[in-house]
Parts: sequence; C-alpha cells; structure tokens
Amino acid sequence: MAQIGSISLGGHSTAGVSGVSMLSGVAFNLVESVSVDFTYIPEGTQWEVEIKSGQSTVVARTAAALDRNDILLAGLEYTQRCLDLLSFERRSHMVLAQPGDTHVLVFVRDGDLVLQHVDISSLAVSVNVEAVVRDKDGNVKIQDPLSSAWTPGLRYYRLSQASRDPYEAYRDLFLGLEALLDAICPKTPAEREREWLLRAIFEVGNKVDLKQFVPSQTADPPAYIVGTQYDYIRCRLSHAKPSSAEGSLDIPNTEEVASAYERLLRLWRQIAQDCLSVRSGGGGGMTHVGFKIAMDNALSNELSMYFTEDPSPARKGDTEVSPLGKQIYTFRDVAYLSETAPGRVSFVGSQPMSEVSNPPIVHRICAKTQDALMIAGCINEGLEITDVDVFESLQTIRLINRDLPKATFGEQRA
Repeated sequence: MAQIGSISLGGHSTAGVSGVSMLSGVAFNLVESVSVDFTYIPEGTQWEVEIKSGQSTVVARTAAALDRNDILLAGLEYTQRCLDLLSFERRSHMVLAQPGDTHVLVFVRDGDLVLQHVDISSLAVSVNVEAVVRDKDGNVKIQDPLSSAWTPGLRYYRLSQASRDPYEAYRDLFLGLEALLDAICPKTPAEREREWLLRAIFEVGNKVDLKQFVPSQTADPPAYIVGTQYDYIRCRLSHAKPSSAEGSLDIPNTEEVASAYERLLRLWRQIAQDCLSVRSGGGGGMTHVGFKIAMDNALSNELSMYFTEDPSPARKGDTEVSPLGKQIYTFRDVAYLSETAPGRVSFVGSQPMSEVSNPPIVHRICAKTQDALMIAGCINEGLEITDVDVFESLQTIRLINRDLPKATFGEQRA
C-alpha cells in the first residue's frame, strides 16, 4: 500500500479502517504532531479521514477512483471537517501547514494509479532601492516626510496578511480590492457586481499598467482580471453551498487559490499606490518575466531528480542527495514545465513502479542541475510507494520578493 508514516494513503489493494478498499487519497501536513488517534467517517460517503498520535500528517482517502483535482478538492474539505470535529470533541485544535504548497496524492490518470508528491520551494530575492535628491550644486536636499493616505481597503489588506489560511486571506484581500475600486469608481445602485468590476478596473487602467498583470497576448486586461479572479476564484469561494454532506463543492483547490492570491496581491498593491496615494513602504523586487528567464536558463537543460530512504533533514548548503550514503534512485523521466503561474516554474519527475524492485521508504527527494544539488526536500515520516503504478514528484520554485507583502501562509518568510 501507499502510506505516509503509519497512515495508509490508498492503493490497488489498500483497506481502510472500515475494511473497505481505499483507492485514492491525499495527505496534508499539520503545523504540529497530534497526541490522539482520531478517525472521521462521513455518513453516507465512501470517505474516511485518519490522524494518528505522534504524526504531523492527516490523510483523507476514498474508495472512489478520483482524478487529481477531485481528490485534492474533496480531500481538503473532508480533512477540514475532521479537524473541526477533533477541535470540538477532543479540544485538540489543529491547523494545516501550507496545504496549497505541500501534499501527497494518490489519484487515477489514464488508467494508472499515480502517487504524486507535491512541494513548493521559495527563492527569496531582496532588492533595496534608495533615492537621494540633490540640488544643482550636488548637495543632498532634505525631503519632507512622505504622507500616506488611509483608505478602507487597508483594513481588509491587514486582515488578509495576518491570516494563516489561504482561503480566508483571499476572501479578505478581494474585499480589499472592492474597497479600493469603490473609492476610485463607486458602484451605482442599478449596476450588477460584475459589470461594475469591469468598469472600475477599466478606469483604473488609466493610471495603472494592467498589462503587467496578464499574459502578454491578452487583448482585454480588465476582462482577463475579472474572469480569472472574480469569476473563477472569488465567486466559487463565496457561493459554494452544498445541499448535503456528499454534495459537490465547486470551489477552487488550494493550489489555485494560492496562485491567485499572489496575482491579486500585486494588483491590489499597484492600485493602492498609483490611484490612492498609499505609500508602498519601499523595497522592490524581481519581475515575473525576469524570474522566468532566469529559471529557464538554469533548468531547461541537464535537470535530474532523485529519491532515497536517507532520513537526513534538508539543510541549507546540502550538496549530496544522500548525506548518509544510502541507495539513490533516479527518476526515469524528468520534464521541465517552465512557468506554470506568474512567479512560479515547475518540473516533474516520474518513475514507473514496475521498474523498481524493493522500493525504499522515501524520505528525501532531490533535484540537480548540471550535477549541482539544487533542491533537497524531506518527508520526515517517510513515504511508502508500493501498490501504485507510477511515483511522481511535482516540484515548483516560487519567487519570493523579501521586500514585498506576504504571499504564502503557514510558514516564516524565507
């Protein structure tokens, strides 16, 4: 069976606690290990969620053969329900750690059962810019302190940045966007919400270069922004009302929300600065275009990926895939996917399990470029990769501008 630590994830012949065969599953990390065993079996469903004492992992699994998006979305919802019950019944208040960044999935793709490890690494960049004004003789001129205007949108911005949950953070930030736009272009009583957003963002475009927030080939930036943020994310987060415990939830998954938040944050910040005189607080950063070019140059050639049972924790300055000299397994296929979202590039390693005899309990997954170790990630509790057809590791490198607002949750800034 595929399992993380001592908790089963799923597999061709994996039995759950109820005795039913569990095919698909997803595991999320918790911010700390739990001190109780707890199982949640939603009534009338094929699902079960399990937590074990001493582990900092929660697993949601089902007998259904689900694709990647469905297992991630539904698994997160049932995981949250389990944590709600755990909080009420056992007074154990657990929080997920970066659910949009790190998780392990078992899902069906093209007839194969795929075990996929997902992890996002941050590349932190700091750019300090200082402007000095001099008079015609070269003497430094003393500047009056800059005044920063307060606007109602700042309240939602603060709540968003203080949140530990990406869904809650996105909702607050979108309210902040609406507050900014209303201050610039008030909504009329007869105007529908979407119509007003389009009109307001079009007007904002007179002061803000909206092309920097959309793909280069986009002909209508306001329509693209409203479509990808309001239609695809905001409405689905605000209007998901399943009629039963087994009802379909049409909400974006954690990966989609995390990526959309980063884009919305850049837009919010630019509108506040350019249209409402909100001071930026200084600092700058690498552009998404510059980041993509740099990553393409570094990763498009001689990229390789590995896994090993070596339990050595990932440390800054690691140079070896296995510091303890354990056996190293090479992913047979490695594909560089380039930019998968603004400020993100991804690559995936894939290994058919029919070609691996005596598979290890995986603890470290690493990537090299031109024979230099680039990424070393650690699965502390160990990942058993049996009873599936394919083992994959989907790795993403995310640009983090140190001097710009927080765009990640559940971790300290890099």
